[in-house]
Amino acid sequence: MKLKRLTMALAISLVPALAMAADDKFKSMDTDGDGAVSSAEHAAGAQKMFTKMDANHDGAVTAAEMDAAWAAKGKGDKAAKMKMSSADKIKEIDTDGDGKLSAAEHAAGSQKMFAAMDANGDGKVTEAEMQAGHDKAMKSAGH
Repeated sequence: MKLKRLTMALAISLVPALAMAADDKFKSMDTDGDGAVSSAEHAAGAQKMFTKMDANHDGAVTAAEMDAAWAAKGKGDKAAKMKMSSADKIKEIDTDGDGKLSAAEHAAGSQKMFAAMDANGDGKVTEAEMQAGHDKAMKSAGH
């Protein structure tokens, strides 16, 4: 159950691309244009998302910063309807229990999400695998 909630939390709010439409996310993450997102490309996208969410640049993302990032993307209403609050999403991968998401915690969560999306285990995520991961996360969130 905790793994399911963790996957949902990562997919919905912490992994960069799943906050936008899967096809747009895929195109933005496939930086070499080879038709697949590598682990390195995914990690770079996750770091970019973390940097955008960390509004005060203190190296940690709070629930308020996460909420603000959703609002800035014009998805504040969607975020408000999610089954898990931003604080609950952070709690799922907040390994030190400080109520904030560090860059290291975010990166570790992103790696787990990449592995979960890589359905065939080839070390790359195709657009179909990413869409399936997005759809699964939205279904888990009640959307």
